[in-house]
Amino acid sequence: MGALDIIAGIILIIVCAGIAVMILMQESPKGGIGALTGGDSYYNKNQGRTLDAVLGRWTKYFGIAFFVIVLAVSVVNIYFK
Repeated sequence: MGALDIIAGIILIIVCAGIAVMILMQESPKGGIGALTGGDSYYNKNQGRTLDAVLGRWTKYFGIAFFVIVLAVSVVNIYFK
């Protein structure tokens, strides 16, 4: 194992932990009577600024980072070993 493998492994562990934490912090979708009536209009206007929206956005970023890092490590290990 080279230094690049160790560094990439540590970064992957951090990214995986970040994904897990962000998924666990998100609330489950709420159903019920609010879904039938359309919910709170003020809440719907600011949905992009809620904590769940921010966590969802960052979960996507961490997922993309995870994919790119795994792909890069695989390519490096295949072509440069």
